[in-house]
Amino acid sequence: MDHLGFLFAANVFVWGGILLYIFTLKKRQQALRKDLELLKASLNKDSES
Repeated sequence: MDHLGFLFAANVFVWGGILLYIFTLKKRQQALRKDLELLKASLNKDSES
């Protein structure tokens, strides 16, 4: 029963890493979505000219 502290710390570390990874993916997706919207706007502007 001495190692429950280590087990808890490992669990917190793993879940923290997972949450950080999800946060990073969300930020990347937002940046890609913004780039895609800019590209669509640029293509629409070029096709209208």
